Amino acid sequence: MFSKLNEVSTWSEYLMLLRPKSRGVIKLRSDDRFDHPLIYPNYLDHPLDLTTLLEGVEFVDKLSKTASLQRDGSKINLKPFVGCENIRVFTDDYWECVIRHYRATVYHSVSTCKMGPSTDSEAVVDPQLRVYEVKGLRVVDASIMPNIVSDNTNAPVIIGQKGSDMIKKVWFG
Repeated sequence: MFSKLNEVSTWSEYLMLLRPKSRGVIKLRSDDRFDHPLIYPNYLDHPLDLTTLLEGVEFVDKLSKTASLQRDGSKINLKPFVGCENIRVFTDDYWECVIRHYRATVYHSVSTCKMGPSTDSEAVVDPQLRVYEVKGLRVVDASIMPNIVSDNTNAPVIIGQKGSDMIKKVWFG
């Protein structure tokens, strides 16, 4: 897609949803612990996610036309994206096609084992990180976060240290 630009001075943008509204699902394939789970990420399932990314494309287009970038000859790559060649370029339909074909994730998934009160039908663990209805099992990672943070999930995963302290307290007092 970009091979002709390898020797050209360029700039690029990468739009990222910090707080996607779409929600995926992970299901057990079977009761065999060695069977891989079924993972349905449901990217762009919520219409607001696509609308937000389209607004981002519009912003980048305006940015590329600013005086400072125009001074350096900034322009959008005119080569149509593979899979979107039959759609009029630079229309919302075209950008939607590009977004759907070229989306990516930084794998900061959370909430697969949401922490919450037992009255929450989506909650998997209690405030002590114990899995509801499974004796002796705790979850101590980013999957317990009810919502994704607007940053890398590494820092909040320090939850793991707090979780291990709680587990040690149970076992060793």
